[in-house]
Amino acid sequence: MKMSVVVRTTTKMVSPFLVTYAAYLMLYGHLSPGGGFQGGVILAVAVILLITSHGYRKVRRRFHFNWASLIESSAGAMLVLLGLAGLAFGVFYSNFLPTEGGIILPFNVIVGLEVGAGFTFVFYILLRWVESD
Repeated sequence: MKMSVVVRTTTKMVSPFLVTYAAYLMLYGHLSPGGGFQGGVILAVAVILLITSHGYRKVRRRFHFNWASLIESSAGAMLVLLGLAGLAFGVFYSNFLPTEGGIILPFNVIVGLEVGAGFTFVFYILLRWVESD
């Protein structure tokens, strides 16, 4: 189903702001309400809006299914590495960074990528299932 020109144009205009807000939430979630999960959901919503407004086939050319899978699995591996790096300092997920917030900042960014790619990945799988009917 093809959406109207107004919906497609509005979605193209809103999506970059959603991605920017998602990045803000992931980067400053340790200082204010929000964080990785919320930022990841908003990141996935930006891609899902483009998919629903422009159609699966058109968006699939730019946002490949394999990219979502690669980002999701890489973020999971980075979470494990962050936890193992904490073990080197004595405690699993120890706060070993001397910056404000410590490991919460990289943890929020990694969780945001994991959640955003995971939700997009699930949406792609559901679309493939619907497309096959």
